[in-house]
Amino acid sequence: MTPPLADTATAGTWHSQQTPASDPGFFGWLRLLLAPRFMASRNRYKRYSHAARVRLGGFAVLALAFAGAVFAFFYRALSYFLAVPDFGPILTYKLLGMVFVTFFSILLFSNIVASLSTFFLARELERVVAAPVPTRNLFYARFAETIIDSSWMMLLFSAPAFLAYGVVHGTGPAFYLVTAATLPPFLVIPAAIGVMLTTILVNVFPARRTKDILLILAVFSVALLYMLFRMIRPERLVNPEGFADFTAFLNAMQTPEWAFLPSTWATEIIFPMLGLRDGQPLFYYMVLLSTAGVAVMACEAVVTRLFDKGWTKAQEGRQTRKAMRPVWETVLRILTSPFQSATRVLVEKEIKTFFRDTSQWSQLILLAALIVVYVYNFSVLPINGSPLVTFYFKNVIAFVNLALAAFVTASVAARFVYPSISLEGRAFWAIKTAPVSAAQLWWAKFWSGLVPLLILGEILILATNAYLQVMPFMNWLATATLLAMIFPIVSLALAVGASYPDFEAENAAKVASSAGGLVFMVQAMSFIGAVVTLEAWPVYVIFTSQFSGTPLSHSAWFGVITSLSAVVVLTIAVFTMSVRHGIGKLERLEL
Repeated sequence: MTPPLADTATAGTWHSQQTPASDPGFFGWLRLLLAPRFMASRNRYKRYSHAARVRLGGFAVLALAFAGAVFAFFYRALSYFLAVPDFGPILTYKLLGMVFVTFFSILLFSNIVASLSTFFLARELERVVAAPVPTRNLFYARFAETIIDSSWMMLLFSAPAFLAYGVVHGTGPAFYLVTAATLPPFLVIPAAIGVMLTTILVNVFPARRTKDILLILAVFSVALLYMLFRMIRPERLVNPEGFADFTAFLNAMQTPEWAFLPSTWATEIIFPMLGLRDGQPLFYYMVLLSTAGVAVMACEAVVTRLFDKGWTKAQEGRQTRKAMRPVWETVLRILTSPFQSATRVLVEKEIKTFFRDTSQWSQLILLAALIVVYVYNFSVLPINGSPLVTFYFKNVIAFVNLALAAFVTASVAARFVYPSISLEGRAFWAIKTAPVSAAQLWWAKFWSGLVPLLILGEILILATNAYLQVMPFMNWLATATLLAMIFPIVSLALAVGASYPDFEAENAAKVASSAGGLVFMVQAMSFIGAVVTLEAWPVYVIFTSQFSGTPLSHSAWFGVITSLSAVVVLTIAVFTMSVRHGIGKLERLEL
């Protein structure tokens, strides 16, 4: 007889001790526990209409096009590195190391967020925990789901990059086989660390009172991200004067900074397969594989011992919250005073909801730290005295910084703006039945997301350009371009969010990592790439004119004005179409 669901204090112990009459075995349990997830995905696809399937196919083509753009970027960069004698292999090695460091830091934080849902907050856990499922089998099933939820997007974007490495260096099938064998243990290590950390924190703090948990996670992630990013010391690539001679500089660049990191092991496994230098790939692969195995065993030991208590704590109800203080009510009323009454009420709701959800506002700490790290890395560039840093170099870096700042803004929009419609949850019917039009709801969410992103983007551009000491034209162009691009980026996030709502999602992070989030990022990156491409030639012409001291001809001015006008037209077109599409989707959207 199955114990009642209400008896959560003993359900976990019961299911860990009982064994069904016909035990399906370890792999049989995994198949049974994972089957509902895949059957739900299959049935969801079967329910799609013909138009929905056509639209899904179009987005798949768009994703392939974006993957092609990633491949083209790495192909051009690696081809350029290959043409540079002596220094080219070092740049290739450092780029590969930066890719793995970035992936590891993203995967670690993503697994922490995903495991909180899959292990403790998922709705189906009430039935699974009450069933006679051995805890060990439950752990491996949930561990597999955590890896899938947190890693599929990284694999999708990394495949074109690794393919470019193989094509540029003319490697054989061995390179791709080694890469395919390296990625699974590399994915397992941050997943195991994330699940262990989440399990320990849930036992200290109840899972549904996520304020304390996420504050600790934010501080932990800030420290880790800063450590991982700063340990590669990218500014040394343009400061060889800090070494005794060029040979010492080359040796230092080829030496791993931190030999105990999984990202370093993965780099040391794959890089020798490119044929640029010898190495010990088998040794590092055994280190990576054994570490992954030990991490999984340690994670299993922690979860099996602490899961029952942590899951029981996760069933606590939410505590009531105190009303907002009068002073903040006054500030909020002043900030929303420019809007009409209905829109003002909706904007106030968006702001209050955001700050009441600790899983949302606590991530502002992490965002602030990322801004500091981003700006700091520009401040340490040796822009004075180094022969490699010239007027031309500084302004080219400023132009690249425009694309990077736009990408950061789009990533933040994917995390905070895109999920805003889905976060209405099952209460979305209340808005649909209220005397509020879809356009009013749209613009309330638009302005709530636009203003913070404008502040973020302009801080990034102005602060970094100040450190780079770029010419006034580049400073004004980058500032105005990013200001204009944020409007379409926010409207795209809302339009895609209205097209792919998920009112059943437990948290915003799960919504942002869904297929719809990928669709938004592909569209946003395509738009950013088009704008940067259109502005590349005018910037090059003006740089050349300033550097040589020669005035521009009338034909050059005509080309500059034409290109910048195309940017304006593209920005307005994307903004207008996304607004119309999003409002139309909201009008037809039902629970």
